[in-house]
Amino acid sequence: MTAQVTAPVQLPPFPDDPDLEREALFRFDVTGPDRFRSPPLPSGLLRLYGGMIVAQALEAMRLTVPAEKDVHALHLFYQRAGMTDRPLDFAVERDTDGRSFAQRRVAVTQDGTPVAYAMGSFQVAEAGASQQEAMPDVPGPDGLEPLPSILARRLEDVPARHRPFWCRRQQFEWRPVEDFVIGDAAPRPARRHFWLRANARVEGPLHVHQRLLAYASDTHIMQTGLRPLGIAWTDDHLQTSSLDHAIWFHNPFRIDDWLLYALDSPVASGARVMGTGMLFTRDGTLVATVAQQGLARILESRREGKI
Repeated sequence: MTAQVTAPVQLPPFPDDPDLEREALFRFDVTGPDRFRSPPLPSGLLRLYGGMIVAQALEAMRLTVPAEKDVHALHLFYQRAGMTDRPLDFAVERDTDGRSFAQRRVAVTQDGTPVAYAMGSFQVAEAGASQQEAMPDVPGPDGLEPLPSILARRLEDVPARHRPFWCRRQQFEWRPVEDFVIGDAAPRPARRHFWLRANARVEGPLHVHQRLLAYASDTHIMQTGLRPLGIAWTDDHLQTSSLDHAIWFHNPFRIDDWLLYALDSPVASGARVMGTGMLFTRDGTLVATVAQQGLARILESRREGKI
C-alpha cells in the first residue's frame, strides 16, 4: 500500500494530557483496607471515558492479588456516568484465593453513588495446549493514515459536541484499516480493523500492559455495531452509553507494539448494540477478546452538549 499524505495535526484546545494520564492514572490513594481512591485528571469531557473506569477497576482488584497472578478475565457493568471533576472510590472484595486462581469484586463509586461494578479472575502462568482463530488478512499499520490526521482533515464534519472526545490528545495511536466514516449513514458491514499502540514507551510487567489494553479496548467497539443499522455515530439524535464490558486475556503482549483490533457486531436489538473484538500481535498471536453491549437509542429531540 502506498503511503498517504497526512495533514499536519495541530495541538487540540482540550486539556487532556496523555503523558500525565499515563503516569497518574493508577496512582491510587489508600483510604482503608482494600479501599482505593483515584484523583480526577484534566479532561475536556463531561463524563468519564468508560475505558478509564475499566482500567482503574482492574488495577484496584490487582492490587489485592499476589504478584504471580495476572488477570485472565474481567467483566464490568456500568451503573451511571462518572463526572470528570470528582475522584472515584474503589472498594475491593476478596472472593477466593486458591493456588492457581484468585477472584475479586470491586464497587466503583463517586460521592457515594454507584458508577460501576466489576469482577475479575487472576491466574498464575501455566503451560497448556493451545489453538486460536487466525488473524484477519489486512494491511499492516505502515502507510496507514493515523486517526488524528484524518480527524484534522475532516474537522468540519465532526460535530462540536464530539470533538472533546475524538480530537483530544490520546494515549494511543490508532490507524484505521478501512475508511474512517464520519457522518455518512449508509449501511455497511459490521466489520472494522484498527491498528493501535501506546504513543510512548511502556515499561513494566505484563499487568501494566494489560491495564492499558483494557483502557484502549472501549474505543471503536460500540460504533462498529451502528454500521449495519445505517446510523451515523455523529447523529445528533443518537444517545449512546456503554452498558457492560468484558475482556479475556489469552497471551502476553506489549501495548507499545502494534496490535490489530478486529471488530465485529453480531446483533443489535432493544435499542442495544453488541460489539466484539479480537486483538492480535503483528505475528498473528491472539492476545485478548473483548465484548461490549451499549445503548443506541434514537431520540425525538437533538442532543446538546458534549458526549
